[in-house]
Amino acid sequence: MTTPEGRLEADPPPPPPTAVGTLEPPPPPPPAARPESTWGPFAAIYTVLAGLWAVAWTFLFQGGGWVVWQIGLLYNQDSGRAFWPGVTIAGAVTVALAMLPMLFMRRWPAAWAAGGAWLGASVAMLLLAAPKLVPGVVNELALAAQGALALLIAVVAWLIRRPRRSEPQPSGRYWWAAVVGLAAFVPWTWAGALGSWWETGAAVLAAAGCAALAATVLGERFWAPFVDGPAWRRVLGGGATAGVALFMIGTGFGATGVQLLVMTVAAALGFAIAALQTGARAGRVVALAVGPAVLGPLAFVDSDEFVPLVTGPEFGTWAGWAALIAVGAAWLAGLVYALLSSRIIRLPAVGAGVTVVALAAACAVYYTAGSPGTFGERLFVVMGGQADLSGLEFLPRERRLTETYQRLTAYAEATQKELRAELDSRGLSYTPFYLVNAIAVDTGPESRPWLEERGDVARVLIAPRTRPVPAPASPIHGDTAVNGVQPNITQIGAPEAWAKGFDGTGITIGIADSGVDGTHPALASGYRGGADSWFDPVNGTSAPNDPNGHGTHALGLALGRDGIGVAPGASWMGCANLPRNMGNPIDYTACLQFMLAPFPQGGDPFTAGDPSRAPDIITNSWGCPGMEGCSGDVLRPAVQALTGAGIFFAVAAGNTGPDCGSVADEPADLPESFSVGAVNKSGEVTEFSSRGPSSVGKPDVVAPGEEVVSSVPGGGYTALSGTSMATPHVAGVVALLWQARPELAGDIAGTVAALKSTAVPANGARTLSGEQSLSACGGNVAGAGVVSVPGALGL
Repeated sequence: MTTPEGRLEADPPPPPPTAVGTLEPPPPPPPAARPESTWGPFAAIYTVLAGLWAVAWTFLFQGGGWVVWQIGLLYNQDSGRAFWPGVTIAGAVTVALAMLPMLFMRRWPAAWAAGGAWLGASVAMLLLAAPKLVPGVVNELALAAQGALALLIAVVAWLIRRPRRSEPQPSGRYWWAAVVGLAAFVPWTWAGALGSWWETGAAVLAAAGCAALAATVLGERFWAPFVDGPAWRRVLGGGATAGVALFMIGTGFGATGVQLLVMTVAAALGFAIAALQTGARAGRVVALAVGPAVLGPLAFVDSDEFVPLVTGPEFGTWAGWAALIAVGAAWLAGLVYALLSSRIIRLPAVGAGVTVVALAAACAVYYTAGSPGTFGERLFVVMGGQADLSGLEFLPRERRLTETYQRLTAYAEATQKELRAELDSRGLSYTPFYLVNAIAVDTGPESRPWLEERGDVARVLIAPRTRPVPAPASPIHGDTAVNGVQPNITQIGAPEAWAKGFDGTGITIGIADSGVDGTHPALASGYRGGADSWFDPVNGTSAPNDPNGHGTHALGLALGRDGIGVAPGASWMGCANLPRNMGNPIDYTACLQFMLAPFPQGGDPFTAGDPSRAPDIITNSWGCPGMEGCSGDVLRPAVQALTGAGIFFAVAAGNTGPDCGSVADEPADLPESFSVGAVNKSGEVTEFSSRGPSSVGKPDVVAPGEEVVSSVPGGGYTALSGTSMATPHVAGVVALLWQARPELAGDIAGTVAALKSTAVPANGARTLSGEQSLSACGGNVAGAGVVSVPGALGL
């Protein structure tokens, strides 16, 4: 060291030693605190608005699309395979546009993370629109495609953004994530039922894909801004943000409305997932919670049935309750985790024990309060040839019935032999039919390819089967007093026939419907009785019953006592083909086959059938649209055989008016059917009554079908509307006609001519907005007119 004068000077002595050694230099000053800009005012406001935008538009597109799609089904309007992909793509693009500005908010990490997650969820929505091209009727294929694509997206994203190695985290949080997922899963084991094993496996794959995709979108990078802050911001802010992303991701899983359940349940997990996050390996927590939760609706709800606007509220009510309970369980878990997460995540043994308890609870609920077993779709395999019934038209009716039965059963036995043998060799159970030469096979779409390749098979139809629910819907209840002959009965002139001694005595009317309350005072005395007068191919009941009420009401209009029926002296037999307001070609064929040759309970239709016990008339207030599996006039051989044997076949035209061309479902659109529309009390065709034009002139006639009073289960009466109500009027008229003019009994052509040539012109037609000309729709608005008892009987 030098002095100012330039002289050398010795360095100063070091500091004196201390008891603990040499003094350390002072530590560097602490870094400046990070500015509290994570949630700046602008970023916070925009993020909240963007999240609301995402939820609102996602729900609008998915929920609104579900309603529009159901309305299309209701009115026989095919939405097309591109409908759901288009809805999903439109929603994804609408949401994504609002997220783009958030990518420039790096100064506010939480807003930037939210924007990235929501944009990622939008991209996932966009990509998962492709599997929605798969028709919902093949639910297992749709689920498998969704799961496989989601897993592929997740793997590719992981490879591109491979996360860095992180320090081990408390393993307890993984167990608790599984607990909340299982808590949301349990309600579905009570409220729903599994499909086939293939469908259940596809649901597991879809749930795994959803979990993997959610874990990818909501990984460590998303959670980093939230776990660094206070716990309340992580749970509330991070949980809500994650819930929005999960709501969007859920749109890609489940078909034709089931995705709404997935979206709702997945979104509810956000707060519980947020409470368990500690930073690293965040995706595992997300996946373990999401997977079991979304498996519930995917495995236990059938997309074919989730159409309450078409089939009634029963098919949506139980799913709605399960979703509500699942959401409540997820939110409750979120609250508990928020209060206790810092402690419980460090207790893996406790978490594992609670997970086992949750699994045991799911099993206990499933086997005690649920519907154990599998309830998959079936296949209706229509054979390449149908029996030749020509040359029977000139035989007496009794001979025609017997000869028809013998020809049909012999032909089916001969032509089905090889296929039955192959089904036996494959271990597949099946039910053969002869009225339509077909076999119902207890298998799903996975067997369809090899069946369609057979040279003796014409086509293979998927027959949806309704899954059981915890309790059936309440049947229609009576709320109307009956005092004397009802106006609709007087409207067609039935009392004039009664005055001449014609009330349908000696004529048997068969009804295929939801069932019949055989104890109702207006119907009990008319039941034909015997071991072969009731058949229930759906539930296997042994005595007439009606869990719905539709069939009881319809039959009362045909032959009910107390002034509600057209032919109160007629007897009846019945078959339940749609006790839950949704059928399929298998059950419809089973009931029609029973009508041709009734057999005792448990009897073999091929050998125990007795055509001499066939009803004279069948009233059918049902239709089989494409959503139930019918196509290509599959039921026409059945109707041809029945009418050829001398059984009058009356069928409802449908309730999809006032559009022209709305008589579109089997069997109303078949040439051999006698199709019936509806008029109101003023004799005007109702706005709901289906119209032509039709190449075979449907509807044939119209009859009272608006606010008509009839019997309902429990002994009461009420008013209902529909062509379902109009059709049994015609069945009753035919019963009066055949009693009065026995030479027409079994003469279908002569009977049709008598009904149509004497029908009274309708007094116009109604639409939703006003009136419609009877000459509209190719002149097929009212058919030949309003059926007339005095005219038909020549009174």
